[in-house]
Amino acid sequence: MLLGIEDLSEEEFDKVVEFSQNTENLEKRYVVACSIISSLMLEKLPELMIGADDSVDLSICKLLMDGVVEIEPLSTSIH
Repeated sequence: MLLGIEDLSEEEFDKVVEFSQNTENLEKRYVVACSIISSLMLEKLPELMIGADDSVDLSICKLLMDGVVEIEPLSTSIH
């Protein structure tokens, strides 16, 4: 069942936090993020989309290569 983060029980929330701290699943999470971004872009800006998933990934790569965005080192603590 799909629930918003604010609708999760404390136990479910703790499980999600634990999952989010596992860096071994970053590749899968990246693919999901690209897919979500592609879907949103297709919905809002269909004229810009050619190869949706590829264009999102390539755009992210270009932003990183050009230094437009900076990524902080991964933190293993909860704030």
